[in-house]
Amino acid sequence: MIGETALILAVLALLLAMAAMGIAWMMWRRSQRKLEAMSTLMRELSRSRDSYRKQLEELQAANIGLGKKLTELGRQLVSLREQQQELALKDPQSRLYSRAARMVQLGADIEEIMAECEMPRAEAELLLSLHRQRG
Repeated sequence: MIGETALILAVLALLLAMAAMGIAWMMWRRSQRKLEAMSTLMRELSRSRDSYRKQLEELQAANIGLGKKLTELGRQLVSLREQQQELALKDPQSRLYSRAARMVQLGADIEEIMAECEMPRAEAELLLSLHRQRG
C-alpha cells in the first residue's frame, strides 16, 4: 500500500514536472519569437536612422553651399551698389532721371516731371511709360 502510494506520488510528480517543463518550453519559445521580432525591429530602426543621418548630412552640405552662395551674392550686391553710387555721382543727368523716376512712383504727372527735372516732353513720356509697365 505504501509502495503503491509512493508510486502514484512519483508518477504525479513526474507528470507535474513534465507539465512544468512543457510550460517552461512554451514560454521560452514565446520569448524567442519576441526576441526575433525585436531584433528585426532594431535592424529596421537602424536602417531608418542611417537613412535619416545621410539625408541630414546632404541637407547640411546643401545648406553650407547655399550659405556660401548667399555670401557671394551679398558681396556682389554691395559691389553693384557702390558702382551705382559712383555712376550717380559721375553723371549729373542720371540724378535727374532718378529724381524723375521717384516722382513717377509718387504719382507726378508729365508736366510736373518736365518742370522739376528740366526734361523734354518725349523723355518724360518715355519715363512715364517705362515705369507704368513695371508697376
